[in-house]
Amino acid sequence: MNKIRTILKTLKTGQFWYLFPHYYYSWRRSIDIEQTAPVITATYGTPDAIEVHMLTGAKHYVDLLYAAKSFISNYQAPISLIIHGDTSVTDDVIQKIHKHLPQAKIFTRQQRDEIVVPKLEALGLKYCQRFRQINVFGTKLIDAFLLSHSQKVILLDTDCLAFKPLHRLRKLVDNNEDVNVYAKDPQPYPYSLSEKQIQEYFGVEIIPYFCAGFCVINRQTIDLNITEKWLSTPGYPSYSHYAEQTITAALVSQSARVMLPENEYNTGRIYDEKQCVFIHYCGHYLSETRIAMRHIGQSIVLQKLKKS
Repeated sequence: MNKIRTILKTLKTGQFWYLFPHYYYSWRRSIDIEQTAPVITATYGTPDAIEVHMLTGAKHYVDLLYAAKSFISNYQAPISLIIHGDTSVTDDVIQKIHKHLPQAKIFTRQQRDEIVVPKLEALGLKYCQRFRQINVFGTKLIDAFLLSHSQKVILLDTDCLAFKPLHRLRKLVDNNEDVNVYAKDPQPYPYSLSEKQIQEYFGVEIIPYFCAGFCVINRQTIDLNITEKWLSTPGYPSYSHYAEQTITAALVSQSARVMLPENEYNTGRIYDEKQCVFIHYCGHYLSETRIAMRHIGQSIVLQKLKKS
């Protein structure tokens, strides 16, 4: 079924040349990352470590390894890595991840359900519970903060790569102020509703350019009671790919925040790897941006990991 989807997407985009290279590079990248050493992190619940939460599925775990290893090696401070597996993540995938990230805490979807659902039921948050059931990205918004031990949480997508030490990010994270940090999205309003609709639905003037694929969120920002109210609004598109990002942006809009300089921390690969400290390669699965991540960005990361 996945191969059929890939073929259909290829036909739709006209990138016929991509069919064979797609499978070759998927195999090649998994072989290459096996040649790199495991990366040590802090254990789950370590008080002085910043938590990094990542959501993954079975077909994205190789990208996760590149993203996590590059980020950890360039953050250069204690990190507790928490991985949220979706329903496709099997014991075999977990073993492969643990081989490279032995201290990472991996929650399967079932394990998260067993912890998170009773908490939501106890709080009477039925719309939050429904949201995480129907939208896989809803768990990024809800689960990360119900499972977290940290005051600040870094949300990191699997299509992110770090190339140089993340000094500016660390300085902002280490700052005692309750400030949220994010990278600039290429789109001014990458949300499931227009700016006007968000004002009408939520009563919030939303900030532009917010991307939930790479950000630092203070746990006080994530108010699940407000989230419940917004999700209960008739007509809210909870199934939308951007539904979780829209709510996160609306919550951040009511709190202190700072946007990282886009020439260093870039989203969408507007600048290339030589210029950037970090790139979030967001975009369509067959887009030029994603292809550049696998052919260029991950190759750079691989060479640095082999040297370390």
